[in-house]
Amino acid sequence: MKINESFVHVAMREYLRNSGWLLIAGEFPNGSDDELNVLSISDPSVAKDNSPDPRRHSNGEIVPDLVAYKDGCVLIIEAKPRYSIEDKMKLLDLLKNKKVRLVDSLKKFVSGKPQFYGIDFTKAKYIPVLAFGNLSFCPPCEDAGFGHLYVKSLSEAKLVFFEGVI
Repeated sequence: MKINESFVHVAMREYLRNSGWLLIAGEFPNGSDDELNVLSISDPSVAKDNSPDPRRHSNGEIVPDLVAYKDGCVLIIEAKPRYSIEDKMKLLDLLKNKKVRLVDSLKKFVSGKPQFYGIDFTKAKYIPVLAFGNLSFCPPCEDAGFGHLYVKSLSEAKLVFFEGVI
């Protein structure tokens, strides 16, 4: 089977679930998901009112492919069939420049959902993860602080944390 983004997404969910991670939010490619709700990290300068035109609020919105939690760590994951420098830059921007928006969005997202009680998103360690389907890829050394989730098949995946992550 050809490794496409949907394939990577299904495999990473299965791998993380089997490894004890709690899946918080996610969005399958093309926006179809019947398992998880989408975490929408909106831009407060755009989504600041209760306008009758909420579609405007998607300007500047960030939607991670998957968010997972375990032992005080939150994985923010972007998935592609191959390593994506664009996804790397998106995650760096999110965690460096928009982390307050991310944390606020997560707190609001889990409010009233008992399966997420006890998670302190303010104190959690946030780890950017790139998921892709190439086990032989050697990431650049600038990826220190990132996790990489390598997907070979639906039943074979490996999460590797690089220097200084955990």
